Amino acid sequence: MSIKSNQRAERNFAATATALAILLVLYVPQGWSQVSDPLQTVKPSASIAAPAADTANPDHNAVPSLAPVIVTGSTEPEGYLSKVMVGGKQERSLREIPNSVSVITRQRIEEQNLATVTEVLNQMPGVTAISNDSTQSQFYSRGYALGVAYDGIPARTGLSGYQQIDLPIYERVEVLRGPAGVLQGADEPGGVVNLVRKRAKADFGLSGSISAGSWNNYRSEIDVTGPLNEARTVRARAVLAAQDRDYFYDATRTRKWLGYGTLEWDLTKDTTLSLIATGQEDKTPVSYGGLPAWTTGGLLDVPRSTNPVPRWSRYEWRTQDLAAELEHRFNPDWSAKVKLSRRDQSFFFKDSYASTGVNPVTQTLNYARRVSDVTYQRDAVDVFVTGAIPVLGRRHDVLFGYNYDKFSTLNVGVNAPAVTDVPFERPDLVPDFELPYNRGSNSQTQQSGFYGQVRLNVTDPLKILLGGRLSQFKTRSRTVAPGNPTDWATGAAGADNEFTPYAGAVYDLTQEVSLYASYASIFIPQTQSKVSGETIDPREGRQYEVGAKSAFFNGALNASIALFNLRDTNRSFADPDHLGYYINAGEVESKGWEFEVSGSPMPGYNLQLAYSRQDTAYLKDLANAGLQFQTWQPRHTVKVWGTHTFSEGALQTLTLGLGANLVSKSKAGNGSSEIRSQDGYAVVNALASYPIDARTTVSLNVNNLFDKTYYTRLGGTNTYNSYGEPRNVAITLRTRF
Repeated sequence: MSIKSNQRAERNFAATATALAILLVLYVPQGWSQVSDPLQTVKPSASIAAPAADTANPDHNAVPSLAPVIVTGSTEPEGYLSKVMVGGKQERSLREIPNSVSVITRQRIEEQNLATVTEVLNQMPGVTAISNDSTQSQFYSRGYALGVAYDGIPARTGLSGYQQIDLPIYERVEVLRGPAGVLQGADEPGGVVNLVRKRAKADFGLSGSISAGSWNNYRSEIDVTGPLNEARTVRARAVLAAQDRDYFYDATRTRKWLGYGTLEWDLTKDTTLSLIATGQEDKTPVSYGGLPAWTTGGLLDVPRSTNPVPRWSRYEWRTQDLAAELEHRFNPDWSAKVKLSRRDQSFFFKDSYASTGVNPVTQTLNYARRVSDVTYQRDAVDVFVTGAIPVLGRRHDVLFGYNYDKFSTLNVGVNAPAVTDVPFERPDLVPDFELPYNRGSNSQTQQSGFYGQVRLNVTDPLKILLGGRLSQFKTRSRTVAPGNPTDWATGAAGADNEFTPYAGAVYDLTQEVSLYASYASIFIPQTQSKVSGETIDPREGRQYEVGAKSAFFNGALNASIALFNLRDTNRSFADPDHLGYYINAGEVESKGWEFEVSGSPMPGYNLQLAYSRQDTAYLKDLANAGLQFQTWQPRHTVKVWGTHTFSEGALQTLTLGLGANLVSKSKAGNGSSEIRSQDGYAVVNALASYPIDARTTVSLNVNNLFDKTYYTRLGGTNTYNSYGEPRNVAITLRTRF
């Protein structure tokens, strides 16, 4: 297909998607408002809260009298919609947040039999997930890496490249796309993933599942919660999970276990203490990091099962999380929280990987060999107060707080001599080794900041959001034994009272449709040096976003559309007058638009449909000006998943699900270094689920239904060219009480 044909296809695709999005967001809610509410006959059970309405409250300034509430309910999933915390410290509906926000709930996680953070983010609207190896991945949105928060506590650079705790402990996964500097501090401008843990409940609940799937994939989970005393002032929850699986590529195997426990104690009627402990261990006897390519740049044509890693390679991850939270409610309007967390994580790997591509003449390549024993430690504190103040007869919400994050890394190991001229597909010729460690390094990053946010109810339909953060940032590193110890040296440029602003507005056009606009920013420290000897200033990510959000059927179905323009300024730029030094002059632009529909359009149906379009380019860069930035991220992405549960007839109570991920063409490399590419593709997934009785359900999931061959990642000539999973199936038996 010619370039012009590709461009026409992209324009037609974008035009069709635009028209559909406008109809869904603006016309459909109003057009359907005359139809009787299909949910009016659906009543939630006494133990399960009804889905939160996402419609505007007609009485914006009413301050209701709140009676004490005890959380009740079983472990039953509750649909595709949920309020989220990712836009602030309080749970809010998606319409109240003037940014692009998506959520995948526990129900969706269970329907698709998702087990890891990588799997759920691969289904998340606007997110690109690429695998590093079988144990951890990288995650991007709008051209940039995503940050992470755990129950709202930010963890700088804690998502990509680190193994995450698996999904059994999480109630939902939230994503805000675009800079999130007010609450996150320094990080990349792609956005933030908030992982929301399960909490203890005041009613007894028990659920469990066992699953068996392709490549000997066996998994089991159990989740129990309930009160520990008659007054229900002490509540607990425990989750246990285990997995033993092979992969579609040769030799690799994972054995993983997970344990999670949380205790909630109402010290008084206004004060609650929560304690959390999590442990996860993952042993992978043979690693996998994708395939090499030809030294000339082309991709190898080999079976998807090919694993070029020597069989003595292995990875081992251990993660332990401890967290505590103390909440005090001064009155129905004001509360304060103190959150503390500690993560200790270790990663041992002994492996060998291709250090060159495959020579097309000799059919050989070279291998590097190494062993590393890495320990990570993160300590975090988040203290904040939320409340409401009456001004000029209106109620205005305020948030102010302080958080602190310290991340330390200790890495010891040794690099063995390289092995050269190894015939491809003969990794057994790469010998194992035993050598004493001879290198060691230690690094520390600390950041802290005071942050604030105010939500002004200017008029009944208009809300103005203003926020800001004053940050402190510093990083240092040194060499330690068994290497030659050195003194601490400053790394990336520190920040002293770096100010990060935020502004947004939400206008309720009708009871069903809101318009919004926002400005968001974030800063990213850099390490290059100026000719003066100083480190160059931090980069700054700045985004303008406008959009519309709609909620109808009493909040059962949401729709949104957003347009964004993100500029990454102050990037390092080679100093034209001083060789080897840098100045702050580079700039990248990411722009595009997105739409999403999620929820229940009618009884028995659930749907999540999203389209994302992004265009990235180097605006100022010596080598790549005018070229695409992050070429391996597709320009167009469609993600859709829907289910239907039959309510009558021969198929009564049967649930069928169907979904697909569609992406456009992607390439390897950035800017002028593009060397490998693949055309767009679609991966289709399906579900059939049937309740054996009132408590037990059996489900069949089929992923990659049509067995599409594709790459989840295009890497260098030596590695990271990773095939996606072939067609695979899993049968799951799930029960709940």
